[in-house]
Amino acid sequence: MSKGTNAKHACVSFGSARVTRRGFVGTAAAGGFVLLAPGQVRGYAANERLQVGLVGCGGRGGDFAVDEGWSSIPQQTGGRLAAMCDVNKQKAAKAFERYPHVPKYEDFRAMIAEMGPKLDALVVATPDHVHAAPSALGLRAGLHVFCEKGLTRTIGEARTLAELTVEKKRSTQMGNQAGYNERVIENVWAGRLGEIKTIHMWGGGGAGPRKAPTGQHEVPDYLNWNLWLGPAAYRPYHPEWLKHQMWRDFSCGHPGWWGAHLWATLYKAMKLETLWPIDRKPPAAGAKTIKVTAECCELCELTFPRSSIVHWDIPARLDLPPIRITWFAGGGEAEQRRREALRELFSKHPSWGSPDDKRWESWVGNLWIGTEGCMYTFGHGDTTFAMFPDEKFKGLGDPPQALPRPLPGRFLRGWVEGMKKGTPPMSCFNAFSGPFTEWYLLANIATLFPEKTLEFDPVACRIINNPEADKLIRPTYREGWTL
Repeated sequence: MSKGTNAKHACVSFGSARVTRRGFVGTAAAGGFVLLAPGQVRGYAANERLQVGLVGCGGRGGDFAVDEGWSSIPQQTGGRLAAMCDVNKQKAAKAFERYPHVPKYEDFRAMIAEMGPKLDALVVATPDHVHAAPSALGLRAGLHVFCEKGLTRTIGEARTLAELTVEKKRSTQMGNQAGYNERVIENVWAGRLGEIKTIHMWGGGGAGPRKAPTGQHEVPDYLNWNLWLGPAAYRPYHPEWLKHQMWRDFSCGHPGWWGAHLWATLYKAMKLETLWPIDRKPPAAGAKTIKVTAECCELCELTFPRSSIVHWDIPARLDLPPIRITWFAGGGEAEQRRREALRELFSKHPSWGSPDDKRWESWVGNLWIGTEGCMYTFGHGDTTFAMFPDEKFKGLGDPPQALPRPLPGRFLRGWVEGMKKGTPPMSCFNAFSGPFTEWYLLANIATLFPEKTLEFDPVACRIINNPEADKLIRPTYREGWTL
């Protein structure tokens, strides 16, 4: 096993000349990809299997390293797991044992340096704070990259991955599984709900106030603590830090975990992506800004608040009016305020439903409020939805199709299709999941500045009215780490 902790691997860079096995010839395609002529990828031309590297082989990453299943690399891509990397031998043990002859590493930088020319693609399934670094390095090495949700921990990281996708013309995909629901979007675009100016979302809160863990603990012999920290600031080992989903330094919080599943449809349907120009040109005068404001039950600098209410005030886009999107996170006051909003809505429109409907008991969901009705959506990619009033929408049928339908089992197959044909996957980094991630991560910054409205310029990728908040878009990486 290659340890990969030598300083020579700290800042590995790759030129375009390294893209030997994956070299393309073609013309630029929509979404920043290269449209391949048949057989231009050597692996496919020679009837070889796609060669895939996996960074993060325990926990969620272990699901990619099985022979069969909805996220199996061999089954979903038709390819071969050709390199594996994990800093925790204990968590990765099952996956490592399943592939005894595959090269294994602790440091993804060493893996990409040594195996990169033999690989076609990279799957990243580490904790959130180490999503961006291997994804960026893989793209610079000419690899196609699939990264689990939440795509990145910071807004600046998401912007970097989007720009690299365009620059390197690779197929990229965030792992929010079902992506968005085309039928829901088409119902909205067909005007069935009328004009939508309000969307309510609700879901889990955070752990609440926590102090940094203290006390001396010996690093387990199965864990490379320095590499686990990755680009995060160094701190002595403590097992509490490994509960990474709780801590801001290591996690996206609820927006990145469930929001990536539950909010993608509304992001697409309300055409929020049009505020992020794909060509990344310098901002024009008078660029539109997104305003975000948080109300919190407590200020949590290290973790996420147990209860909060976050408002995004979105300017007009194309043919759509301004909209306020509100996330009621956790219980307490947030839950109470959500209930009040439901009672107010249905008191004005009794035919639309009742605030006592069992659907509103779900711990997570979205309520779209239009001038002609409302809609409830829930599930990965909003697979469950209902429109109210019932009598108005019953038997209405599907609206005209306005969006393409991805391949069945699109979780990884759309990504592979992007490699073969240059067609952008549903959640590609540049045209969708990068800007989408920037949008939902604004909530995490806002909860550090409660009651203050932050103005985000999506073209310049800056918070323009609060210098302290703006610093959180691109926090400093630890020495030896870089995007």
